[in-house]
Amino acid sequence: MDTSLTLFRAFGINVRVHWSFLLILAYGAVTFGLGPAGPLWGGLYGILVILLLFVCVTLHEFGHALVAKYFKVNVPSITLLPIGGVANLERMPDKPLQEFLITLAGPLVNFAIALVLLPFMLLALGLEMRLGNVSGDLSRFWRVMQMPGIGNLLLYLTGTNILLGLFNLLPAFPMDGGRILRSLLAMTMPYVQATRIAVFVGRLMAGLFALWGIMGGGIFLLLIAFFVYVGGSAEQESVESRTVLKNIYARQALTPGAVALYASERLNRAVDLLMTSYQTDYPVLDLSSKFIGVLTRPRLIQALQEHGPEARVVDVMIPADQVPTCGPDTSLAEIWEKMAQGGTRVVAIKEEERFLGLITLDDITEVYRVMAATLNNASRRARFAGASGESPADA
Repeated sequence: MDTSLTLFRAFGINVRVHWSFLLILAYGAVTFGLGPAGPLWGGLYGILVILLLFVCVTLHEFGHALVAKYFKVNVPSITLLPIGGVANLERMPDKPLQEFLITLAGPLVNFAIALVLLPFMLLALGLEMRLGNVSGDLSRFWRVMQMPGIGNLLLYLTGTNILLGLFNLLPAFPMDGGRILRSLLAMTMPYVQATRIAVFVGRLMAGLFALWGIMGGGIFLLLIAFFVYVGGSAEQESVESRTVLKNIYARQALTPGAVALYASERLNRAVDLLMTSYQTDYPVLDLSSKFIGVLTRPRLIQALQEHGPEARVVDVMIPADQVPTCGPDTSLAEIWEKMAQGGTRVVAIKEEERFLGLITLDDITEVYRVMAATLNNASRRARFAGASGESPADA
């Protein structure tokens, strides 16, 4: 999201727009420009329609965000993309009911917007019909909505908000309906199992979308199918990862023989270590062995390009006050979330003021792979034992 521009801040939430948002504006201009209003007025009208539509999308995301903040889940930003909006929750809510309410709030906002716009739409369309600006035959909705006019604009926004609300309620990740289904299932079964079932339902829907697209529904349905399949897979992997990592603590994942750099050393020392070991991120200590910073692999490569191997470590390191810290009894799931929130690949582990070591993104990835493989093997053995009539201990 480094390529996003902050538009404004409300309720402590930054509303940002990604540069690719320009693509949807261009799409609106072209689509409406090919309509009955002509390329100039139709194109300008199309841009206006898309901008107002994304005002509704922003309100949808604020529906999620404000309910999340009510449940003490911080939402630092909302990002607008060509495919819609994303409310960036720092963590998942603690209870399935909270997730249900947070997720349901978005579509309800769309239905509320449509309900508010409906009487104004009917009034405006009735007035324009009496003036002869709009034909009484509204059977060809799309052509009517392509014509500039207050009534037509309200018709478009009302209809689109209803469609957005209904579409988001489809039970498929990453749409709201997938999360609603998961939260309802999680009220009666473990969260991971609920996620797997919800993802499976979403994949069935992705298959239906793909089949519909192949049978003549168009490439847009194929894109939706791909979006749903990939989004569901990512959600399942994320939930399973957190489940594995929440039972492993920082003190268990610390590397006993990790090498540290000293502030006065040159970058070529870090290069030598990088080439002769698996360690890629290094704590930096002063002469009294006090932790004062971190030299990560990306920072090292950048410093070599800009300053060369003779630069001092202290001049290019990340200072300690910019490195997130956690205690030794913090779970790796919490550390992973802290890395995601801060956009960092390292966390310093301290017990009171004593520096114990670093946990890196590579460390978490490695622990997850090992533990996931161990759990999968244990699960297979348990299934085999059950099928053969033995107890898991006998197997």
